[in-house]
Amino acid sequence: MMARARSLLLWLVTLPVFVAACAAVWLASFVVRGRALERLIKGGSRAVLLVAGVRLRVRGRENAVPGRQYVAMMNHVNFFDPLVFQAAIPPALRGVEEESHFRWPVYGGTIRRVGMFPISRKDTASAVETLRRAAAWLRGRPDVTFGIMPEGTRTLDGRLGPFKRGGFLMAVDTGLDILPVVQSGAFEVARKGSLAIRPGRVDVTVEPAVPTAGYTKETVQELIDRVRGVFLERLGERPERP
Repeated sequence: MMARARSLLLWLVTLPVFVAACAAVWLASFVVRGRALERLIKGGSRAVLLVAGVRLRVRGRENAVPGRQYVAMMNHVNFFDPLVFQAAIPPALRGVEEESHFRWPVYGGTIRRVGMFPISRKDTASAVETLRRAAAWLRGRPDVTFGIMPEGTRTLDGRLGPFKRGGFLMAVDTGLDILPVVQSGAFEVARKGSLAIRPGRVDVTVEPAVPTAGYTKETVQELIDRVRGVFLERLGERPERP
């Protein structure tokens, strides 16, 4: 009973801060660009996490080398993940969001305004086309890192899920190295199928970038296995048996 009351209180505090942060970013996007807008996006993300009781500890930020562009990948655990992703790495971060999120009040308009790409998990052909357009968009924005959650959906049991190919093909196509961003502890804070929030610490490690040079569409599975191995090792999980 106490846990439910605490979770409800956290929602009552967090939701207005989340809406205010989204509105601030949306309004600011009409008058500021570049570093000023990015500071607001990342500051707003940290503020929402703070009031929700999510204590973020990030290691390895130096692995996101200033001036370099990446395809960053983070494991998908709960509804706080987009905020954790933004707060964890220094570069400007854009990426894909489930297309239904673009219809949400305030948040949908904000992510559309700042340049997120709507993607459908149900339509593979449409998802491939979205990533193709995103790759073309990235080529003209060397200061932007593209963020993807390669599992494509939140974990049900806290363990790392299978990785989809799309983000890796995009990395190979653009020639960008992959920056693994591994979070742990998030499943204890919130999880799929529940609206409960349990305050706690989320540890994020930005791992050294994995080069994509030399990989092709035909050998992309080797790249997937290599990157997934980085996640499994950091999370202390064993690879599944074939």
